[in-house]
Amino acid sequence: MKLSVRTATLIASLFALFLVATTVQSAQAAVVRQGTVQVEVSGAGKVTGSGIDCGSDCSDLRIWQDTQPTPTNRLTATPAPGWSFIGFSNCSAVSGKPLQCDAEYRDSDGPTVFASFRDVTAPTVYMDSVSPSDKAGDHVAVTAVAGDGDGIQRVEFLVDGQWVGSVYVGPWSLDLDLSNFSEGTHQIQARAYDPSLNSTTTAAWPIEVDHTAPEITLNSPPAATNAEAPKFSFSSTSNDLSGAWCAIQKQGETDPMKPCERNQGYSADIPTEGVWEFVVMAQDDVGNQGRVTHTFTVDRTAPQASFTSGPAEGSVVKVGNVRYAWNAGDDLPLSQVCSWDSGEESACDGSAARGLAAGTHSFKVVITDQAGNSTTLSRSVTVKKDGDISDPDPDTTDKTAPVVKLVAPKQTVKTARKALRLKVRCNEACSGKVVVKGKGAVKFAGRVSLAKAGVAKLKLKPGAKVRKRLNAILARSLRTHEAQPLKLTATASLKDKAGNTGKASLKFRVTG
Repeated sequence: MKLSVRTATLIASLFALFLVATTVQSAQAAVVRQGTVQVEVSGAGKVTGSGIDCGSDCSDLRIWQDTQPTPTNRLTATPAPGWSFIGFSNCSAVSGKPLQCDAEYRDSDGPTVFASFRDVTAPTVYMDSVSPSDKAGDHVAVTAVAGDGDGIQRVEFLVDGQWVGSVYVGPWSLDLDLSNFSEGTHQIQARAYDPSLNSTTTAAWPIEVDHTAPEITLNSPPAATNAEAPKFSFSSTSNDLSGAWCAIQKQGETDPMKPCERNQGYSADIPTEGVWEFVVMAQDDVGNQGRVTHTFTVDRTAPQASFTSGPAEGSVVKVGNVRYAWNAGDDLPLSQVCSWDSGEESACDGSAARGLAAGTHSFKVVITDQAGNSTTLSRSVTVKKDGDISDPDPDTTDKTAPVVKLVAPKQTVKTARKALRLKVRCNEACSGKVVVKGKGAVKFAGRVSLAKAGVAKLKLKPGAKVRKRLNAILARSLRTHEAQPLKLTATASLKDKAGNTGKASLKFRVTG
């Protein structure tokens, strides 16, 4: 059957419309999607998969139609040497394959796949130095060398397995406090930790601990002295003595200490009387220190003494016992020796007696204080037989010299150009002069007059010529760089009412 042209054309148009509708419907159903697998690695290791090699390339992009299932990427974890794999997160496990997982492709807001690796290799560590290396006192300095591929978290130091201290930043050094450890041999170790808390402990380093200070013995130090520069020494039986320092200082003061040696004298100028100290500090080869202080008195004033009974000087007495008595006083302990007719001295104390034959005789007592200052009392008499001692005009005059003493607030002074201050003591009424002499024809004086026993205060002023000499001497010392102190001696010569003369002297040092 033949169709008309109009009918054929209508059928063709309807078929075309069907094809267009079918094509549009198919285009609307086929939606295109895209997604990413993003991997992040923690630790030493890498993850591989399709399009992924992480380390370096840690993401992969894929496109698919929504009519297709969401694609996955099988990932495989490979730990670095010395590391182990912990696991994946945000990734589906593969049964029986702990190093693999299937990761879905997600849009840009999807979760990242994490792969975690753990360090299983312990760090290396060794003791690099111990100072001192074989013997220590209260402290020892230690240094360890430690390394690990993942870094060092801390290094601990142990003594006999007991923790002593930790270091968290290199260099791995520490000063160990050994003061609470007993004397004897102990073991020092270092223990290093990495961030995964793997640890390694070094072999033990033996060290001897010594807390005993060197022994110090002073060699017969005097309790008192009158020396201008007294000398002291010490000894020690300690074989580990490494050094010693000494000082001679005023009690209550602290002077710089100077190096000194055992069994060798150490001295220093002492300008004034008073209480002083000799100090020794000794140290052994590991730093233990011992200290000894000896207190002594500097006294340059002679004892006061006078006869209290016995024949006067030049008396004539009968044959028989002659007895003398005297008083003596001082701030220091005293010793006394007596002698007759310049013979052998023997100890005595306050009195002495002897039977004397006819003739001329003498008696002497020497009173010495602990510092070595001495005062001498003496008398001479004529002894006659009975009947021969008549004297129509016996001599009853006082022939005993007064006891004179000079003291000063300071024996080392900065200047004597203005005045020199001192005190004069006399045990009875007396008068006289105090003369000051020194190098370079330096001489000036002052008068003293005491109506009774007591003390006179003097302020001795040099005259214009003497001041000029003092200036010249001190200027020459500065010009020649010979900073030697000028030495002056003050001498008191006083007479009592009977004309007996007593003397005393005192030395001064002028430093400027």
